[in-house]
Amino acid sequence: MTATDVLSDAATPLIAEAQQIAKTAHLRDAESEQDEAAPEPKEHNLVRAMQHVQQPWLAVEAVPTLRLGAVRLSGLRDMRPGFLRTLFHPYVDASVPDTFWARLWYGDRLDYAVPGQPTTFTSLLEGAASLSRDLSRLELVKGIDVALEPSKVSTAHPGEDVDIVLRAKQSGRFFLKTNTSVGQSEGTASIQGKIRNMFGGAESLEGSATLGTRTRHAYNLLFATPVLANPDLWANVSVLSQHRDLTSYLSANEGKHMARTALMWIPFPGMRHEIAYEASQRHFHHFLPSASVAVRRLAKPTLKSSITYMAEHDTRDDPFMTTTGSYFKTLLEYAGLGGDTSFLKGECEYGISRTFGQGWAWSYGMRGGCMHSLDEKPVCLSDRFMLGGPTDVRMFRLNSLGPKQKCTCGAKLTLDDALGGTAFWAMGLGLAAPPPFLQDWPLKLHAFANMGQLAQTPRNKPLSFSELWQPSASAGVGLFFQQGPIRLELNFGLPIVARHLDGTRKGFQFGIGLDFL
Repeated sequence: MTATDVLSDAATPLIAEAQQIAKTAHLRDAESEQDEAAPEPKEHNLVRAMQHVQQPWLAVEAVPTLRLGAVRLSGLRDMRPGFLRTLFHPYVDASVPDTFWARLWYGDRLDYAVPGQPTTFTSLLEGAASLSRDLSRLELVKGIDVALEPSKVSTAHPGEDVDIVLRAKQSGRFFLKTNTSVGQSEGTASIQGKIRNMFGGAESLEGSATLGTRTRHAYNLLFATPVLANPDLWANVSVLSQHRDLTSYLSANEGKHMARTALMWIPFPGMRHEIAYEASQRHFHHFLPSASVAVRRLAKPTLKSSITYMAEHDTRDDPFMTTTGSYFKTLLEYAGLGGDTSFLKGECEYGISRTFGQGWAWSYGMRGGCMHSLDEKPVCLSDRFMLGGPTDVRMFRLNSLGPKQKCTCGAKLTLDDALGGTAFWAMGLGLAAPPPFLQDWPLKLHAFANMGQLAQTPRNKPLSFSELWQPSASAGVGLFFQQGPIRLELNFGLPIVARHLDGTRKGFQFGIGLDFL
């Protein structure tokens, strides 16, 4: 938030309120005002500073000096005093050194004047806005009113000391939501709950349970807390248990039990780093009678112990209904700290969008990844890449690109089992436009073109990516509807190029998900 943004949003109501407060701040009692010889009270610099901001073309004097007296917060209950002191520490403690490590830990919070230092009205507003953002990022408040008032705490510099006053509207501590959804051959019921500010330090505990036809059951529990009251640094611990039906592309069901701990750092808005450790147990069960030999051989129970690093840079105006901005994400994973699987894996994703005309937008996205086994064993099915379907390479069936093995049940040929791959790439071009006379609706018209491929890289041989340069491609038109993070698409298109055994889908295709290419 720039100074211009802050002033345009906050300065006008602050001026009206603070002028009234400042005019009465230094008035004496009614009896003392009867003495005609008493000197006139000196006008507080806050009044003149706001007049200078409101009418800079009429100001003939220098910008009036102000000094921060204190930060006053009201409206937050059940907060630990020590947590709040640590949170406000870089704003109110002059002993914090402006060193490399302090700058790395506190960021631009060190740019604002601490109590007693001369500053300006604009700088105080920017500091108040930074404090407000910190409280919002901790999910402690659902609204904050900010005011500047002549100090009621400090008398060191009469006429200059100003308090930042934050009046917060606290978020509810408990949240519970249930949901049911029905789609083509699929139904799901779920319940989600969350407890905020568990121990008075912005800690949260959230969990969910899902039952359905494809995800038979999934249970998730996550505990998150800021590290040392720093809104930029978070630690979390989570556990997950799920059972998924994969028979639409793989003749088996998968069970997974996982424990994960992560440390996330947000140095500035739009940038995120995360390092995590994961321990998981995966197994396949309830094989179909037609399951291929390859699936039965590869779908063995495995234990994985891995460490991952993720970096993300996001400048999009809206992460869901994007019209302008870019997005970059990279993920590195090393498995082999224990368990019975060992590999090195890397993924990368990039997207860009721009607007033109009246509500039109074009977009380009690409994804890619590669992995390599570090032992003599083939990579487990659970860790392999999958590609194809309504959320990436449209007009192909879910996870139907890449290596497969035919399934047979007696003499009858059935669906092919998707074996996944160790390298992939995909890209997409899109053009979106609002329906006529419905510019503000979340329903959009769009055209798309996708291509990509998935392959197995040979083990113990020189790397060869020849199969990757034989892409499958598709194009079409359709409608999409965005509701929060959920996107629904109904498309009509055709596969333009398809390899042998690719699961093509001609005509209409319906997709629902969170992340589309």
